[in-house]
Amino acid sequence: MEAFAAAATTDAQLLALRHAYRVEPVAADHPFSMSDAVYFVVGARSNHLVRTVSPASSDGEVSFQSWPSGRSMKPVPVDRLRDAAGQRRVYLLEPRLPDTAERDLIIDIGAFTLLVDAAQRCGLIPGVATIIQIRDGEFRLGRHRQALAQLESMFQGFLVSISQRNQRLAREEIDIASGRVKMTARELQMKRARDTQQTQAIDRAQTRFSRVIEGLRTLVQRGL
Repeated sequence: MEAFAAAATTDAQLLALRHAYRVEPVAADHPFSMSDAVYFVVGARSNHLVRTVSPASSDGEVSFQSWPSGRSMKPVPVDRLRDAAGQRRVYLLEPRLPDTAERDLIIDIGAFTLLVDAAQRCGLIPGVATIIQIRDGEFRLGRHRQALAQLESMFQGFLVSISQRNQRLAREEIDIASGRVKMTARELQMKRARDTQQTQAIDRAQTRFSRVIEGLRTLVQRGL
């Protein structure tokens, strides 16, 4: 949207839109009946990004909102839109699917699945469901910048939880060594085995997190 707003010509605006969408001119007989359809309309004085609202067309007119602001606009006669479409001045915008072949060479769905499994096993990441949503939503749709921002925020929270756990374990060891906490040799052995097992699981989760985040950073840097 920033690139679109900064574009000074119609061609530059179309170029900006094509970075994120499939932009195709509509035919003169286009029905304009789809709700939530986004169009780029080239006007005599200015151009507009608009979205149809429900119902899209009624009494020979099409109801629009300015997109993405959501500001209501005056209904436009269908015949007028079709005349503009016949002059190739109306374009339909549809999400552009990511190039999964190039993307998967850097990071694929499997990396997210491994992260989900590691996160569940380590027990320090409460938002495992969020990782699944990011995988099946932002990542699949090619919204890599949004996926990166969300995962980086989760990772910082994870690092805080690791630090707090390490401090807790250190205090427990001091209490055990000083005698403030009484444990039999077997109980101490079992505790340390559990702690070691969780530490290994945390290390794996941290590695999985880092790999996914670095992969997303690479995708963003390459503009994929």
